Amino acid sequence: GIPGALGVKLAHPDKTVIGFTGDGGSMYTIQALWTAARHGIGAKFVVCNNGGYRLLDLNLLEYWKERGIPEHPFPSSFDLSRPALHFVELARSLGVPAVRVSTEQEIGPALDLALSASGPFLIDWVLPHAPAAPSVDRRCGQ
Repeated sequence: GIPGALGVKLAHPDKTVIGFTGDGGSMYTIQALWTAARHGIGAKFVVCNNGGYRLLDLNLLEYWKERGIPEHPFPSSFDLSRPALHFVELARSLGVPAVRVSTEQEIGPALDLALSASGPFLIDWVLPHAPAAPSVDRRCGQ
C-alpha cells in the first residue's frame, strides 16, 4: 500500500494517487511515510484500521478447514488492539500530516483535507474490530 503508492506517484506525478492499506500490513512499511515527507512525494494514504490482521484470520480459518483442524482461538499476535495503533501520531512523527476518522460523516472532510494537501497525507480510518470467528487467545503468542 504505502510504498506502492509512492512508486505510482513518482511514475505519474500529475495524477492523484491514493494508496489503501490495512493496519497490520502498514506496520511493515510505515517508514515509507518518512520517504514521502523527505522527498515531497504527494501521494495520499488511507490506513484501514480494524485492530487486527483480518487477512491472517481468514487465511488461518481456511487452513484449518482444509486440514480438518477444529477452530480454536487465533494467536494473540493477530490482535493489534493492545496497545492501539494511532496512525495520526505515527504519520506526524514521520513528517506527514494526518487525520483520524471513525464515522461516515468524517470521511468527506478528511478526503477534502487530503486532496487539498500539496504533499503526502494520511487518513487513519478506524473500523470496527471484528475477528473472522474464533476469539483471540490472550495468553501468549502461539
